[in-house]
Amino acid sequence: PFTVPANKKIDLTKLKTGTTVKIIGTITFAKGTLDKSNYLVTISGTNLKIDGTKGTLNGSGPKYWDGKGSNGGVKKPKFIKLSKVSGTLTGLTIVGSPVHTFSVNGCQGLTISNVTIDNRGTNYALGHNTDGFDVSDSKGVTIVGAKVYNNDDCLAVNSGSNIAFTDNYCNGGHGISIGSIKAGSVVDGVSIARCTVTNSDNAVRIKAYADATGGKVNNVTYSDITISSIRKYGIIIQQDYTNDGATGKPGGAAPITNVNLSNVHGSMTKGGESVYILCAKCSSFNFQKIAITGGKASKCVGISPKPTGC
Repeated sequence: PFTVPANKKIDLTKLKTGTTVKIIGTITFAKGTLDKSNYLVTISGTNLKIDGTKGTLNGSGPKYWDGKGSNGGVKKPKFIKLSKVSGTLTGLTIVGSPVHTFSVNGCQGLTISNVTIDNRGTNYALGHNTDGFDVSDSKGVTIVGAKVYNNDDCLAVNSGSNIAFTDNYCNGGHGISIGSIKAGSVVDGVSIARCTVTNSDNAVRIKAYADATGGKVNNVTYSDITISSIRKYGIIIQQDYTNDGATGKPGGAAPITNVNLSNVHGSMTKGGESVYILCAKCSSFNFQKIAITGGKASKCVGISPKPTGC
């Protein structure tokens, strides 16, 4: 075991092309005062092979968690930034993210496989904004075989294209998300398949700000999604999102088009809503084999024709 001293980081941003990195044993990061603009681990490089099958990174998350996440309170560093990385990252176990576990920025040709993110434990309910994977400005990224226990989005694709999220397990968070889409954010081409979402607020989610000028979501597919114990929405597509909550007033600045859902099935908790759509500019939604039980009647506004399940 090895402990990284408080306010120190692991910097792997100058790796040579083709470098193999092996993470063996447990590396624990002592609690410090770095904030969300900092990362505990930064990685950059071309054709990298990062092997974490025998390694664990512990971010000491419970020591930071105060219920405010990255929106205030105790200063919390983000965990791992993959910036302009191509290659593979395999088998790593992540424990106790202060906030935001993986930030995938500007990557092309990257596969992340068989990673475990476990943000359970002491003060789990206070571990807000412990996103699993945040993807932005990336192309050709595949995330496969992950197990994520957290308190926010399992996946959030904020911008990028040709993103695949397959055979993953999500427990305890806000679901598998596209967005939030802000001004200038473009998502075009995302495939989410054979995933399980359980014990979460939402399962399938697309969220855009009403005033996200220049943004758009196009060509998104969710297929073979199994859900259970979903508290709020089985499927939610909204153009009224804000960080402080939905406004109820959708805007069409960021159109949402060509959304395909197939074989989304499972159950809600009492009081949840199976399908909720609130759009100002949405089109070409194709839903097939939607079978969600236990929730309230669905509500779909601003989409015509209404897809199956509405």
